[in-house]
Formats: sequence, C-alpha cells, structure tokens
Amino acid sequence: MFTPLKRTRRAAAICGALCMAAAALPAAAEGTYHLEKSVTIPGGDSGWDYNAIDPQHGHIFIAHRQDGLHVYDIKSGKVIKTLAGSSNANTAALAPEFDRGIAGTTDGYIIVFKLSTLQTVARYKSATDGFDGATYEPVSKRFAAVGEADPATKTTPVLFFDARTGKPAGSVLLHSVKVDAPRADGKGNIVMPLRDHGSVASIDARTMQAGAVVAVADCAKPAALELDPVNQRIFVGCRGDRASSPRLAVLDAASGKQVAWVPIGRGVDEVMYDPRGKEVITANGEDGSMSVIRQLSADAYQVAETVGTRPMARTGVLDERSGKIYLVNAQYVRKYRDGEEAQTSFLPNTFSVLTYSK
Repeated sequence: MFTPLKRTRRAAAICGALCMAAAALPAAAEGTYHLEKSVTIPGGDSGWDYNAIDPQHGHIFIAHRQDGLHVYDIKSGKVIKTLAGSSNANTAALAPEFDRGIAGTTDGYIIVFKLSTLQTVARYKSATDGFDGATYEPVSKRFAAVGEADPATKTTPVLFFDARTGKPAGSVLLHSVKVDAPRADGKGNIVMPLRDHGSVASIDARTMQAGAVVAVADCAKPAALELDPVNQRIFVGCRGDRASSPRLAVLDAASGKQVAWVPIGRGVDEVMYDPRGKEVITANGEDGSMSVIRQLSADAYQVAETVGTRPMARTGVLDERSGKIYLVNAQYVRKYRDGEEAQTSFLPNTFSVLTYSK
C-alpha cells in the first residue's frame, strides 16, 4: 500500500505552509454541530468500545461490553434489541452484501449475526483471548479483527474471518502491543495505527501478509484513523504526550508521506470523515469535544470548530446519508489511591447515545 518512510521533523513547516494556503481558499458552507438528542440506555456499570453503522436498515451496533451488543434504531431513537449471546462485546463489523455482521468480545468469542433479522447465527471461541477494533474488507470478502497482545513476544494478532460464513480464515502477527482499530482502503488492504510505535501498519487482506509500517512524524500515541479513498489520504488521530501535542496527521496513502497536520483535542479515540461535507471529525474523550477539520484540498486542512460534547464521548459513527454523528458516553468516577493507578468506573443507567447534527 505504501513504502516505509523515516520519521522526520517537518511538522511545523508543513503546518505553516498549509495555514497560508488555507487563507487563500474559499470558506466552506456554514453549519455548526449541536446536540440534537440524548438517549439513555439502561444497564450496569459496563465500559464500552467500538460501534458500527448499517445505513440500509438504519441501525447502529454499539459494543457495550458486559451489557452486550445493542442495536440502536436511528429512526425511533431507541435500542430495539441486544443480540443474543453478545455479552462482553467490544467491537463489531458489518458485511451488508452477505447480510452478515460479526462481533468480537473481550474474552475472545466471535458472534456471527444477520443484519436483516438481527438473529445470532453462531458463537464460538476464537484463537485469541480478546478483541479490540474490527472492519470489513470488501475485496477479500473478509472481516479483520485485532486480537489480544502478547507482552512476552510484543506482538498482536490480526485475525481474519470469511464474511459469508463467519469462520476463521487466517491471521497476521504485528510487532506491537497496542494495535488500534483497522480500516479498509477499498483496494484489498487494511491499515491500522500502532499506538506504541507512533506508526501506521498495513496488511494485504487477500494474501494475509503484513505490509509496510510507516512512522508518523511527531505523532505520539496514534489511537485512531480513517481514510479518504478518493484523495488517497489517511487521517491519523494522535493523542500526544509531554513532548508532542494532540494532532491529526494527514498521510498520502500511496507513499506514506505526511502532507499536513492540525491540532485536535485530548483523548482522541475515533476519527470520522464526511466526504460530502469535506470534513474530518475527531472524538476527543478526555476533553469531551469534537474537533471539526475542514478539508480545503487533498493537502490543505483547517480547524473549523471545536464542539463541546460530554466527558468520555470518545467513540462513535458518522451517518454519511444524513451527516449526523452518533457518539456514546456514560457518567464516570475516577478514584485515586496512594501508589496505585487511577481506577475508573461508570455509573449504572447513565450510558447514552448522543446525536449531533447541523
């Protein structure tokens, strides 16, 4: 997909050049995201992770861990079902052409279900002990899901599953202990951030062979990414550290070259791209905000607005048909004890779906 590049320190120069270019370009259409609706889902003190959207049926699949995989109906604004056998769901991916979806759990199970009927058709233990993010790759007709890292070997498996049957198809080991959610590029590859290495890796889903790993300049803790297949750009959400501020890095998908970066909020865990509105949106859980970034051209980007959301609203989906964004969050308590890491817990019956529209 791309060839490896050495890490460089060009970020300040790139940003300066792009800011000058942006000033000469016309402003995008007006519009500000606002909270349209908040729907609370009854449940326990469970955490959550990734979501997936089925535009055809108007459903969002929400991985609410211990409470299972919820099906949120966009039109009614209600959870219409929690899939059978989906407790500990942590991620989901959908293959509409086969009327199939899968969910991966925190204890390593795969749940296969039908999109049309929301029936669970299979549940089995996989070759890993837990799942992170997942995606569907349409060229290979396979789901790809990030498995549990092995600290001893410092590797993480990416497991593949046949979209027609949901059965295992193979796996690839990546040299990283923090691989975040993958995305498909539409050409037979998946790409994903390696948070512990400040880089982006690719895998050929057809051959199930690892590809290049590209270091992202001045990108500490890349935790999420999204793709613009038309302009061949990769948007990487970097959480930052003491030496590097949070930012969105923009890469050329063919070469891996960094073409731009812009500042974003803290705690990014989701990057979304609206091809119609020409905007990149990051969900920043630590700040409780969305950074809305205007795409002026393939290589020029400008922060349009920062929208206050709610604390811990860090994952969600964009509905390209309506332009609406759906985030999830819950009220939390973080307790501190001497000599121990802070412990976060969530208050029961506060888990919510937040709808943002213009």
